[in-house]
Order: sequence, then C-alpha cells, then structure tokens
Amino acid sequence: MSRILLLLENKKNRDLLAAWLEMRYEVVLPGGEQSLNTPFDLCLVDGPTLDRVWKQVQARKATEQPVFLPFVLITSRKDVDMVTRHLWQTTDELILAPIEKVELQARVEILLRARRFSLELKLRNEDLASFFHAMTHDLRAPLRAIAGFAEALSEDEAASLSGKGKHYLATIQMATGHMRELIDALIDFSRLGRDEIQLQDVDLKLISESCLRTLQQEIHSSNAQVILSEGLPVVRANSILLKMALVNLLSNAFKFVAPGVQPKVILSAQSRGAVCRIEIQDNGIGIALEDQSRLFTPFVQLHGIEEYPGIGLGLATVRKAIELRGGRVGLKSSPGKGSTFWIELNTAIEVHHALSDH
Repeated sequence: MSRILLLLENKKNRDLLAAWLEMRYEVVLPGGEQSLNTPFDLCLVDGPTLDRVWKQVQARKATEQPVFLPFVLITSRKDVDMVTRHLWQTTDELILAPIEKVELQARVEILLRARRFSLELKLRNEDLASFFHAMTHDLRAPLRAIAGFAEALSEDEAASLSGKGKHYLATIQMATGHMRELIDALIDFSRLGRDEIQLQDVDLKLISESCLRTLQQEIHSSNAQVILSEGLPVVRANSILLKMALVNLLSNAFKFVAPGVQPKVILSAQSRGAVCRIEIQDNGIGIALEDQSRLFTPFVQLHGIEEYPGIGLGLATVRKAIELRGGRVGLKSSPGKGSTFWIELNTAIEVHHALSDH
C-alpha cells in the first residue's frame, strides 16, 4: 500500500484529508520536520509548511534520485504568488483549495504510478548493471587466454608457420584486439553519467586546445589541418564530458576522409542569447540523409571495419555525454561534401544572469 505524508499546517483540514485518504492509502501524519526522513511515496504539503521546510524537501528528493518522489503543493488561489518561488525547485504538482476530491485522487494516482514506474526502472537498471558487470568480467578471461596463446604462437612458432598460417594468426590477433576495444568501450559507455555531474564555466578555446593535444598522434599520422576559430566563448558544461564529446568528433573528422585526401577541420562557435552552438566542420566523405537519423545510435557503422576501423560507439557516446546535462547534438552533411557536427550548450553569461534574477 502506498504511503502518503501529510504536511499541512491546519490540523482540522489535515485530519479531514487523512480520514478520506486512509480508505485507499496508508497515511503518515507529521511528527515535526523529521517526518521527511520517514519512508513515504508521496507528500501533500501546504504553502506555510513549504516555506519552512523547502530546503529539507530538496534534500530528501535528492537522496531518492534517480527514483521519483512526488510532492504536491496545496494552496489557495490568493496565496499562489507567494508560494510559487519554491514551486519549480521542490514540488511536482499544484492543487488549489478548496480541494475537489475526484481531482485530488486522480492526481495522486498519476503521481504514485509515476513513482512505481521509476522504482521498477531503477531495479531493472540495477539488474542490467549487475548482468553487464558479470558478462564483461566473464568475457575478459577467455579473451586474455586467446590473446596470450596467439602471442606465444607468434613468438615461438612463427618460423614454422606457412604464409597462410601467419595470415590466420594475424587475423586472430586483430580480432582479439577489436574485441578488447569493444569491451572497454562498452564499459566506458555504461559508466557515463553514473556519477554526479558538476557544471562549471569552461573556456572553449582552452578545452579545444587540450583536445588537440590528446589527438596529437592522430593529427600527425593523418597530416590533418585543424583551424580553431577566433573568439571561442565560455560555456556552461562539465569539462570532462565536453572534452570526451569533442575528442570523439574531432577524431572522426580526421578518420572519415576519402583515400589520399588531407583532412581539414574547422572548430567554431556562435552564441545566440542563452545558447552556444559549437560546430566541427570537415571535408570528409559525408553522410547520406537517410543514414543521419540513426547515426547517434549505439553500434551503428555505416562503413566496413576494414575501410574505417571502429565499433560504432563514438557518436552514441557524444550524444549521451551532451544530453546528460540538457544539451543537444546534430549534424548537417551530404555524401562527398563533408559534414558539420554541432553541439548546443548554455552560455555561461546567460546562465549566471538567469540565476541572479532569482
């Protein structure tokens, strides 16, 4: 049975509401501010109480993450303006007094259903995480054995192998290397976003230069020409996730070019109001319109692995890294005419202004 916590200042209204709710739910009556530490599935709170405990409400909702813990604010129409300063931070629904019982029951049921769904999703995610951990661990052991014996065969028996045998051995070693890379990429992809994501002001010029230093070997081997546009702004982002996304996009720009073509890549940014669009333009092979919608899906590879090596997780990682904090990604491309991948983030200045207004 779902548990509903009543944090209503008016004792008479609280008792009447409790008597009606107890026909369908288990009701928890307040025992001071510590009531928020007791187990419950939904809380009904009025304006005066919310004014006193809104920080505790925020803290309790944070401890429940990623599970949804709904708070419903009950207030009179004349007091709406007074209490809405906390509404977007702490509550999930607003009900005006006097309360219509049918409306209250409908909203309570919808919110409780959302909570049950989030609890089920958390349990399923935990099961998947446990399965994934066990699977990757079990895959590594036989892979290490294959790689080890292949290496021993290459060192001890290479002279006695025929040309065909050496080719088979090289194929085994290449396949085990690809499998190891796939497992590592899967683990990194699954971990993305598990930790709390902190936003900060990130100088786009400095982080772009850091990305290029990370990719120095690729730039040298492909003889790529890289241009950083002037006036790259400061954005509001997580520096680790943003660098991960930019490194993936730049690396793809160096790799996906036609044979014999020198890669040319331009990184630029334009700010429009509260949004900054970062663009990475290349002179690569381009992408057909019908393939663009599925390009950011995990394990999608549009080209053969022999032609363009990879495992199809790079762009999926870019999308996940950017969308974790409300950003957007996309592209413009035509076959044979190159591609422009873009990332949209908040600008640091606009975010600070928005916060100071409150």
